[in-house]
Amino acid sequence: MFQLKPGSLAMIVGARTSAGRRNIGKSVELFELCQPGMRLLNPVNGVMTELPATAERALWLVTGDVYSVDNQHGFAFIRPEHLMPLTPDEAPQIIEELTIS
Repeated sequence: MFQLKPGSLAMIVGARTSAGRRNIGKSVELFELCQPGMRLLNPVNGVMTELPATAERALWLVTGDVYSVDNQHGFAFIRPEHLMPLTPDEAPQIIEELTIS
């Protein structure tokens, strides 16, 4: 089972804007699923970052070799449906099963 959760890796597989399309195909680390109006300390630049209260939905704050909508490097807000998890939740169990076989 693959899930989106903080600290896991994912690949960006879609975007709605031209600014976001340049991030497609990049692997990122998921930092936090942000609800509209939520404020948090950005792990990349150390600045309080806010997902506008007018945002239509929750978005993941991701870090990596990506660009934000205002061209800042190192982080971006991404829709959950535009992320493909890269790390299985049960990795130790899967590895154990493979070595037993």
